[in-house]
Amino acid sequence: MRLVFDKKYDIVSGEYTVRVRELDLDEELKAIIDGFNPRVRIMGEELELSGLTEKVFKTGTREEAERIMSEIRGALVEIFSSLIARFKEAQSFNGSVVYEIDFNELFKE
Repeated sequence: MRLVFDKKYDIVSGEYTVRVRELDLDEELKAIIDGFNPRVRIMGEELELSGLTEKVFKTGTREEAERIMSEIRGALVEIFSSLIARFKEAQSFNGSVVYEIDFNELFKE
């Protein structure tokens, strides 16, 4: 997974802006989320993964802007770790099971 941020400080307004410019997933992660759009919680707001690159975060301090970037990174690691664990569980459980019961064995004494 590759995460690229754009960050900007506006000299006139004194405002810091943070935006996810790029979220590039490797093929394994794309396969895991194929067909649904997971949600992440950033700054108390639920965002769909696909909408994360459209969201612009604005704040008044550099520390807050850096915390936002850290929170986004942490939320992505958390959601993908959880999804990978579920995917692995599904891979290990999914399939068919065949039981053969020989009733003749029950009546042998």
